[in-house]
Amino acid sequence: MYSVAVAVPILAIIVVILMLVEVRQYRMRRHLINRRRFVLRMVTGALMLVLLSGVFVGLFVLRLSGAAGQPGLFFGYWSGCLAVAVILVLVMLADMQEVEGRSSEREHEIWREMASFVARQTSGEKRGESEAGGEGKSEE
Repeated sequence: MYSVAVAVPILAIIVVILMLVEVRQYRMRRHLINRRRFVLRMVTGALMLVLLSGVFVGLFVLRLSGAAGQPGLFFGYWSGCLAVAVILVLVMLADMQEVEGRSSEREHEIWREMASFVARQTSGEKRGESEAGGEGKSEE
């Protein structure tokens, strides 16, 4: 139980640091994320902090490690924590969809650029051949 008492606050500090890094990078425009993804990441971080706080309070303040003493409080409290965890997973899935959408959008953009480049190269070669062919015919 001691390791959980140490690990939970450390994890909370790590989450806060990562959120601050995200905010800083977003404000400095170092990230190529849109506002929706930024909000999703901030909501994810806040939900993680709520969940970590809930686990800490449930285990060490309310001492709800077993249902023997207060079964109603035990099941109600941990059901609330479970609800926060489910919401956290749903928000993370929404963020993953945003990342996947941006990734496939970028992939299509790369293929369009590549096709455009190849088209320019092949049309340049054809122009060069027709100009060379035209010059040859005028000499005859």
